[in-house]
Amino acid sequence: MKDRTLPLHRLWPLPFLLGALLGAETLPLSEQKQELLKLKREQVKEQTGTGKTSWVAPLMLSLSYTRSRDAAGSEGGLASAGVSWDQDVFRSGGIYYTVEQADASGKANLLAVDLEEAAYLKQAYTLKAQVERDRLKLQQSELTLANRDIDLMITRAKYKVGSADISELNRVTIDRDSARSDVIVVRNSLRSEAFELQKLLGSRGVDTVALPEFPLVPRDVYLQSSIELLQYTAQRRADTAAWKVTRSAYLPTLSVNAGYGYNDYRGDSLDYHGDRYSYGAVLSMPLDINSRGTVEASRLQSLQTQTAQIDRKMELEQEYDMRAATIGDYEEKIGVAEEMIAMYDDLYTFTKSQVKAGYTSSYDLESLGNSVQIQKLEKQIQHYNIQIERIALYFDTRIYKEQ
Repeated sequence: MKDRTLPLHRLWPLPFLLGALLGAETLPLSEQKQELLKLKREQVKEQTGTGKTSWVAPLMLSLSYTRSRDAAGSEGGLASAGVSWDQDVFRSGGIYYTVEQADASGKANLLAVDLEEAAYLKQAYTLKAQVERDRLKLQQSELTLANRDIDLMITRAKYKVGSADISELNRVTIDRDSARSDVIVVRNSLRSEAFELQKLLGSRGVDTVALPEFPLVPRDVYLQSSIELLQYTAQRRADTAAWKVTRSAYLPTLSVNAGYGYNDYRGDSLDYHGDRYSYGAVLSMPLDINSRGTVEASRLQSLQTQTAQIDRKMELEQEYDMRAATIGDYEEKIGVAEEMIAMYDDLYTFTKSQVKAGYTSSYDLESLGNSVQIQKLEKQIQHYNIQIERIALYFDTRIYKEQ
């Protein structure tokens, strides 16, 4: 198959060429959807920051007051205040891997939001391309219907004078009814596509969305910039760190503790008040019969993510090749349409001279003129079909984010 991908060096200016149309302020999404995506990103960043410091123990503040009375009737009250801290300082690497897991999980979650945004954008631009394409299809089907009306009118006249039989008339009538149905089908499709696009745009009109000329992303760039594969990479890193965190939980841990407080006791026979404090260190290691199974299960989760990434990469390679081949088919259809335009132009010129000379009717000339326009519309329709395939590949990658 002929290689139709762009050279890599030709793709570098791509973000700048499309930046004006795909900038954050002009995304073809409603304000509500853009705000929702923004809030999700902010939430992920907050959760990531919290995850990175989750190993830091909090300071525990306490205030208490106790009133007591013993069997002898003596009464007393104890008021106390204090602060304590029990902090792990060594977990056999667990602290480092906790931070790494939080960082990797945060990147994976941000990429998940990017995937959601890319899906919205892919849908919006695909629908926009379909709307523009089907507007042309509607014109094309109306021209086809006009030709079928001409065919029916001519065949009916021939039938009345005996130069056409009933089977020919029935065939032409069926063709004309089929053309009418095609107009209705295309009109309904166009209405449905505009409706779906409007749901993504909110209060903006369908015609306010500009449709850039999307190039074909090179295959190697497609795989390197795939949002899904990048998310798998981040998730695999997070899963590996989680496995190491789990493993470290069954290894030695060193923690330090400290506390400071103030007590004030007042009773019938005794009063005292003063400071109290404590400090120390603890070295511990759990002995758990389930430790091996728990650690192994965590390691297998990491391997599952790695295997899933390899499998998805193979699927994306096949999807790219399929879409590239489909684009090639559409390009061939454009070539066929150009050949048909040349043929109809030649016939139109010849028929026009025949009409002037009185050898044929103006209906033949009108039908040929319609046929020329049908083929010109076909070229534009196939162009939009190519754009739809390119849009799908483009928004599978992070290229749209790197503007």
